[in-house]
Amino acid sequence: MVSTDHFRQEIRSRLALASAKGGRHLTIECEELYRSASNLPVSNRLMVFCCNAMRAEMATLDEIIFDDMKESLLKVKYRLPRTSTKPPFVRAPE
Repeated sequence: MVSTDHFRQEIRSRLALASAKGGRHLTIECEELYRSASNLPVSNRLMVFCCNAMRAEMATLDEIIFDDMKESLLKVKYRLPRTSTKPPFVRAPE
């Protein structure tokens, strides 16, 4: 079953492995993550779950990298080791 949680678990697993190997960062491309974590053909309708998971796992110092030569534009460079999963929430003024 393809879901955002499914992709988040895969991302966390990759981050833990890269961190255990002493890596300083891990770059993940949306299309590659989608293909490896699901046995389904690439579908824009389902890739949204993968993109949402990648954004949800971003921390403050992580970077979004765009490559307009690729069909899958979302690529994230995650910093290691992981110290926080999300930037602090700031409520917009009313």
